[in-house]
Amino acid sequence: MKIAVSFRLLYRLFSIVLLVFFISCKSNSAPNESIVLDYDNNCPNCIWYEEFNGPTLNDDHWNYEEGYGNNGWGNDEWQKYVRGNSEIIDGQLVITANTSNEKIGKRDGSILSSRITTQGKIEYGPGMRVEAKIKAPWGQGIWPAFWSIGSNFSQIGWPKCGEIDIMEFIGGNPISNTKNKTNHSTLHWDESGNHKSSSNSIRINQPLSSDYHIYELIWTDEYIESKLDGKRVHKVDIRPEKFNTPFRNSHFFILNIAVGGRWPGPPNDNTSFPQKMYVDYIRVFEFNY
Repeated sequence: MKIAVSFRLLYRLFSIVLLVFFISCKSNSAPNESIVLDYDNNCPNCIWYEEFNGPTLNDDHWNYEEGYGNNGWGNDEWQKYVRGNSEIIDGQLVITANTSNEKIGKRDGSILSSRITTQGKIEYGPGMRVEAKIKAPWGQGIWPAFWSIGSNFSQIGWPKCGEIDIMEFIGGNPISNTKNKTNHSTLHWDESGNHKSSSNSIRINQPLSSDYHIYELIWTDEYIESKLDGKRVHKVDIRPEKFNTPFRNSHFFILNIAVGGRWPGPPNDNTSFPQKMYVDYIRVFEFNY
């Protein structure tokens, strides 16, 4: 028994050394911006995890993005992102999209939401598996997402840096609308100066807002695969050379609720506010295959 325990300990230490080496080779960030190796009893097999158990959002892990962005964050979105619309309640991250006026409009301060990222703080990449437990919002014009973009975004821009959408959908009215039951998973990248994407979706029987669901991403050197409650949503072979820059380098996480924009279209009089996205946890594991 003592020998077995010692071997297990050595294996864990060896795994940590390999992971530190992997991140230092893959990441374009400074050393103090590397992924956090945070083993303890809450998630003993995790490389990194966020359980949202503190009184406030952990500033060592998360950044707030604020304002209207460039042209509605590049998508003609309506909402203004503010810090106060992300909060920790009963061990969950709650992102709220709400209204400050009875009459809503585009980028006029009447719709508030929140967008947080781990840019420069927490990264993940090939050889890892991600799990997130999320209960989604719903409604016409509501656009929630759990996604990531390349850590070299600041240097080379989008879409060259690559984007992976793990949980993303556009809501509809009424709540029984199939849009509220359909999750999309998409990869975005640049190919010879042109934006390219590959996407697939999965529809379930109930609205994604009716309960928590497990959104999963498996990222290897050969493929990227997304799942919803264990069922495959999308799988892409990333061995071709065109994927070397966007999907061989580390990414950082983003969580947000957008409102309006070119894809979901505008909210309307039947859109119910406030809308909330609940995130119970995010966990990152080493993936062996």
